Amino acid sequence: MKKNQDREPDLIQYRLEYSFNDDLPSERYFMATNPRDALSQVAYSCIKHIPVNSLTEIEQDCFVKAFSNPSKPFLEKPELLTVPVPIPDIDYPEPEPTTPTVEPEPSGEENQENFSEDEFVDNQNNESGLSNTDLQPKPDPAAEHKAKQEERLSEIEKIKNQNQLMNEKYEKLISKTRKIIEWFTPRIEIITFEEHNRWTDSWTSIEYPLAPDQEEVSSNPDDPEAE
Repeated sequence: MKKNQDREPDLIQYRLEYSFNDDLPSERYFMATNPRDALSQVAYSCIKHIPVNSLTEIEQDCFVKAFSNPSKPFLEKPELLTVPVPIPDIDYPEPEPTTPTVEPEPSGEENQENFSEDEFVDNQNNESGLSNTDLQPKPDPAAEHKAKQEERLSEIEKIKNQNQLMNEKYEKLISKTRKIIEWFTPRIEIITFEEHNRWTDSWTSIEYPLAPDQEEVSSNPDDPEAE
């Protein structure tokens, strides 16, 4: 039978004894998937002691990640919206003035000979149709192009403003998290950090701070934790 590759990892019991703000040591047990997950739970349990007004869910998540795994970025940069390319200018020629065509008028004798009541009605309809057609203005390509340019520039300005707001929110969150970590880290002391082996029913000591894993060390200069 094929094993399920997507099954959740087994939970391990961790025992931590720590002191916060020089208080008496507190011993806590956590069920976690790895040591960093256990440290995350320690950080969550200490959020209520941070002298900051209620933290949002994303602020709590950033603080926990920054404490439990300081060698890894705790927040990814936002994916900015793509700014469309402006429409280039185009020099359109000046529209040529339209000159109405003048048809020669028939002489008086020809007019009287060829005149009939039906033709009078037809001539009126034809003249009315021609006059209506001549009154409709032709589309100006230069004006249409200018309208498209203005619409595109308005769209570009809107996207730039949205990107600026996302960047400001990102920088604010990075700064706030760092300040919390600077306040929190010196005030917590991990005295005992142990992992339980259920097969041997014994406890194994874990060295704290945890050594960063090679794949977790970020070489990205834009890493919010890289100084």
